[in-house]
Amino acid sequence: MKTDLQHKLSQALLRGNPVSSPLSGNAHVNPVSEMPMILTLEQLQPNPDNPRQGRNPRYEEIKSSIRARGLDSVPKVTKAPGSEIYIFSDGGNTRYQILSELWQETQDERFFRIHVLFKPWPGRLQCLIGHLAENEVRGELTFLEKAQGICVARSLYEEALGKKLSLRALAQRMTADGLPVSISHISKMEETVSVLLPYMPRLLEDGLGRHQIEALLSLRSTLKKITLLFSEHPSEHPDAEQLVGCFNDTCRYIDEQNYFVLEDFIDELIGQLLRECPLSGFDYDRWLFELKVNKGKLLSQSETSSEINSLSEMDGDQEGKDAFSSLLTETIPENKGNKLSEKTSDNTDESDSLFIPEPVNPIVEIQDDLYGGEPVFSGDIPVYGSHTEKDISDEGVNASEISVVSPADIITTDSLSCAGIWPMVAGMEDIEHLQVQAYRTLFELSRELNSDSDFMASSGVNSPGFMTTAGSSVLSLVMRIFTEESAHSDTVSSALKQLLTGGTQTDNIPVLDDAQFMLWMKLMYTLRCLFSLQRTIRPDITDDDSEFE
Repeated sequence: MKTDLQHKLSQALLRGNPVSSPLSGNAHVNPVSEMPMILTLEQLQPNPDNPRQGRNPRYEEIKSSIRARGLDSVPKVTKAPGSEIYIFSDGGNTRYQILSELWQETQDERFFRIHVLFKPWPGRLQCLIGHLAENEVRGELTFLEKAQGICVARSLYEEALGKKLSLRALAQRMTADGLPVSISHISKMEETVSVLLPYMPRLLEDGLGRHQIEALLSLRSTLKKITLLFSEHPSEHPDAEQLVGCFNDTCRYIDEQNYFVLEDFIDELIGQLLRECPLSGFDYDRWLFELKVNKGKLLSQSETSSEINSLSEMDGDQEGKDAFSSLLTETIPENKGNKLSEKTSDNTDESDSLFIPEPVNPIVEIQDDLYGGEPVFSGDIPVYGSHTEKDISDEGVNASEISVVSPADIITTDSLSCAGIWPMVAGMEDIEHLQVQAYRTLFELSRELNSDSDFMASSGVNSPGFMTTAGSSVLSLVMRIFTEESAHSDTVSSALKQLLTGGTQTDNIPVLDDAQFMLWMKLMYTLRCLFSLQRTIRPDITDDDSEFE
């Protein structure tokens, strides 16, 4: 009898729990709430909608950690109704691949049976959003992978709703579901998949960055706008399809080289345009001006010619030309001022004209400084375009005697001034506003360099408007010399050189590109204005005074 009982118990143990047995009729009934489970690798599969396609750059590091310590975190899994396979709901695919490899290599049970947290099936869309959000936090997705995930999410939304979604509606739904994303970001991602991926898949899959992709999309958009310049005689000029075709061919060529530098891309694109779409009046310099400076905007012929001449006659290297070209577009006001036609001599063409800015008469207002500095007059700082025809007459100069010049001739390297490039807004020239402006400019620059966490806003009588944290970026090292807590460091001079100019070695390029260098100059000018006011502060005023509480 004892043998009989032992036999029955043995059989019962072999049969296992009838509720969880795959032979049971309840095999496909999933738990209705979160619960911990132990699953084998055979019961798990990667999520097919996981946006990550490439190998995790930290794969070997993660594998070494799991080999030594096992899993530190519990993966979250789910299961679709009617399915017998569990899939990862929020990340986890890299860990699954590593566990599979370790199991094959070691046959260690701790890599075969793993603790997981089961979540009820949220739907395919929510699983995808979960993967996107998980990787967004870790910053582990390439721009292309995230773009492809967004495109899949759009199709799932539209399939569930039975209608097409606008960019705004898609952004709102994704934000509500836990993945904040802007309309412009979605637009660029969808463009990347539709117009760039077919022509440069290798570079995109290898991790071409967001800023590089945005520059490419901007070039493509500019080419389409340029066709508007030929609207009067469209049959005599290439259409948008032909120009974009040259862009696509350039993408293919650069992708085959598996090497991307924006300047080289533009150079190759212009060569392609000159070969395939020859246009009267469009030489290399004109294409360079249209693609990098004008960006397809409609200008008069005289303005365009003078801008191109100014661009092509400039001395210095290519980076200097690019910086000055950007400067021209930022400093010449659009659609401002009047054209006063004057025929000054026999050899002056009638189409030449004198650019006279519209009169600007700022209201002079006394601004009492918050920190006890000298009062500031809102008219103290010259405003670009503030001279009128009356001013010229008062100085005894006849307008007809003035040489006829174009806007590009007026703004030259000799006549540029900081106040002309970055005019101060009336009523915002006091210490408090300049501190805010300094921090905003520094934040914008540091965000471009991915070092915005190295700085914090600050206020006080002698504060520059910001303080540095423990960051070790080149920009942080340099900016410490402007803060109260600065200590003279031997590394500042080398950091300053690396930040602004770089060195003579091939790989020793400056940290700041041309656009970022202009932000640096704006920041330096703002600090000059701020420190100028702070030097007038009465010695008896401190941060502890009651007026600052």
